[in-house]
Amino acid sequence: MRRLDAALAQAEATLLGVLVIAMTGVTLAQVMARYAFGAPLIWSEEAARYLFVWVSMIGAALAARQGAHYALTALVERLPARAARLAGSGALAVSAAFLVVLLVTGINETRQAHLQDAATLPFRMSLPYAAIPVGAVLMLLHLLAGAMQAARRP
Repeated sequence: MRRLDAALAQAEATLLGVLVIAMTGVTLAQVMARYAFGAPLIWSEEAARYLFVWVSMIGAALAARQGAHYALTALVERLPARAARLAGSGALAVSAAFLVVLLVTGINETRQAHLQDAATLPFRMSLPYAAIPVGAVLMLLHLLAGAMQAARRP
């Protein structure tokens, strides 16, 4: 599981780089078209928005792996070791439950969105909505890998 987790993280980091470059390029093209040529691109704002959604969800998955999400640790750090592990397990269970709900809801929303076309781009709205279940699955995998690694520690 550790190898899968590391491979996913590498793929996510690479994909994030590509998506951020694409988002920057689209935004730069919009600024150039609008101010240099006086002819704004109709599709660029929508494309940048959808790229941002994907960057957010993939970035959230990578942050989950690195333990970079917001956490209140002041209380847990003051607990005895056994109670701290129990609190950590509880937080893990709550996070996993939230991600399962996000996954199921995301799948349902993506199915619904497939019935709608994007306003200015030639694809269905299921493409941007798919970022939700994809991000949820990636976060769940990182959560599972982290839990397995923590369980091996004494």
